[in-house]
Amino acid sequence: MSVYQLSTVRTRLEQLLDDSAFAVALSNQFINDGQRDLCNSRHLVFMEREDDVTTTASSNSLTGLPTDMQSPISLRIYTPIGNSTKLKYIEYDELDASIPNQTYAGNNIPAYWYTFNLIPYIYPYANDTYTLKLKYIKSPAELSADADVPEIPESFSEALVLAAYKRALLFNDEDSKAQLIQQQIDVLLDRMVERYKRQSGEPRVLKGN
Repeated sequence: MSVYQLSTVRTRLEQLLDDSAFAVALSNQFINDGQRDLCNSRHLVFMEREDDVTTTASSNSLTGLPTDMQSPISLRIYTPIGNSTKLKYIEYDELDASIPNQTYAGNNIPAYWYTFNLIPYIYPYANDTYTLKLKYIKSPAELSADADVPEIPESFSEALVLAAYKRALLFNDEDSKAQLIQQQIDVLLDRMVERYKRQSGEPRVLKGN
């Protein structure tokens, strides 16, 4: 069984195209563009990550934001333990309307967070250094080396191959065929979301005998 990596995805793409004439760099571009298409079309839980960020006294900014962050999900104060809490999300325009100048609110323990230009900020301005846990959706990593492993799980590698194939078809101005392939991709995407969706309901505690 072949290893799941960029080179094997590229080989499967060439088999679909029945053509290996595309330069490796162009085929890789189709695969990367296809992977971005997949990741940007649904909320995929396997793209969720968590990282530490910190506040700075007298500032609403956070330091240590992950470089692969595409979209923040939530923020909670982690340390000091006595201040541990989940921050409430608020829209920045709502905050601007109620408190046009945030500096007048003074410095305190952060209670809210908001985003502007996709960057998370806190309110009120921090009165100390706090460590926060940031949950976020990561951007798919660029695949360049043959041994690079795609973000899409191997069990749904067909979706990635088809997404790259659709990109190649569009490159060749085969728009009608690309639309048909997109229908197949949508079916696989729905199955993937269902397979990897987060469990709902109350967790069950297993009791020993």
